[in-house]
Amino acid sequence: MLTKLEANGFKNLLNFSVSFGPFNCIAGLNGVGKSNIFDAIRFLSLLSNQSIIEAALAVRDSESTDPLDIFWTNGSYRAERLNLAVEMIVPIEVVDDFGRKAKAKSTFLRYEVEIARDLEEESSGALGLYLARETLTHINKGDATSRLNFPLSAGLFRDKAIINKRKGAGFISTQILKDGIIEIHLHQDGGSSGQPQKIPARHIPKTVIANTNSAVWPTVLAARREMQSWRFLSLEPSAMRRSNKMHEDANVGSDGGKLAATLHKLYRKDENILSRISSRLSKIIPTSDIRVDIDQTRQLLTVEVKERSGAFLPARALSDGTLRFLALCIMSEDPEFKGLLCFEEPENGIHPEKMAAMLELLKELSIDASESISEENPMRQILIATHSPVLVKLETPDDLIYADVVKVKGPDGKPASTIRCKSLPGSWQCKAGSEIINKGSIISYLTLPPSTQISLDFCD
Repeated sequence: MLTKLEANGFKNLLNFSVSFGPFNCIAGLNGVGKSNIFDAIRFLSLLSNQSIIEAALAVRDSESTDPLDIFWTNGSYRAERLNLAVEMIVPIEVVDDFGRKAKAKSTFLRYEVEIARDLEEESSGALGLYLARETLTHINKGDATSRLNFPLSAGLFRDKAIINKRKGAGFISTQILKDGIIEIHLHQDGGSSGQPQKIPARHIPKTVIANTNSAVWPTVLAARREMQSWRFLSLEPSAMRRSNKMHEDANVGSDGGKLAATLHKLYRKDENILSRISSRLSKIIPTSDIRVDIDQTRQLLTVEVKERSGAFLPARALSDGTLRFLALCIMSEDPEFKGLLCFEEPENGIHPEKMAAMLELLKELSIDASESISEENPMRQILIATHSPVLVKLETPDDLIYADVVKVKGPDGKPASTIRCKSLPGSWQCKAGSEIINKGSIISYLTLPPSTQISLDFCD
């Protein structure tokens, strides 16, 4: 669970900080930089698995060939360094790449990473990116009270989720030697005693956390597993409409693919799942049943939904909005779905009248922090970004984060535009120290434009 994100020098994020709860809705006008918050989280997730260069190129799944695009720039000047930090609750039990099980010493951790540019290498045509600093430290259980400000049960959630048996040094630290060489130290998990593994940082292609795949360092591995679990939904209608092979991997993909295979897997474990999903789906379209058609000849699975006339329609005949809602319904029933889910513009394809049903489903996906973590209440976290006034009006102050453009001093010493996450008075974000935005300040965001041609004040 990601509880805090900090960024400086990453795209348009300067001295940026935001805290997260189980469910979070980031709202704001087009072009303010909401997507850059998602990109920062995605970059950190990619860094837990890929090289620095590969992660920089894959941030937006784009065709960009310039990894320097992740650094802040005003067009004529580009920042030489970027810093990212997260605070997160990680799973206590982990399995390494060799199938060995282990338990983390701490489950509330702070991870920091700094990526820098080598200007001399850049001038010679090389990419010139390197790891300048990396740390992983534990957060004491007593500090959790002040750091976890979202509504929760201290006894059922916080005290069970936060464990710390670590004292002294962190799990990963950075040392700069007298000759300027940067060393990343990977400390023993059992305690601060003993010699750490020393890794020269300047020329390693991956972060230390990405290179840790052994149960010998279970807490570092737990942090890696948490970051690897962060998912980014970009639902593609073509993928959701596609039939699946009977024996292919059965988990809903980031593009929404494998709906039939996942639903078939879940149905074999619980036959009541079809009625539950059908009931949810009926909130946005008139339907009474759902099933998975099995084509034994071609070995294909196809999701079919029963419409008002009584006929079953295959996924390829369903609307984009219905498919998006259906994908989330299936994910909500899958016990294998855990971790953070980032979802931009969930309102796409959904009629404003049905957005309340979409929002309700998304909130049900997230963990209830007033209860204990269990199979019925898995550690799931939802982060959505929207520019829909309708969705914002449906939100509660506790869950709404408003991204606003502000002017600050840039890395070049000149005024620069960046964003600040603000909250409404009375929300937990506000009580945690977030900047405040009054309802009057976002009234223009919530009202129709002055050029509106049709209104509800019709004449009789």
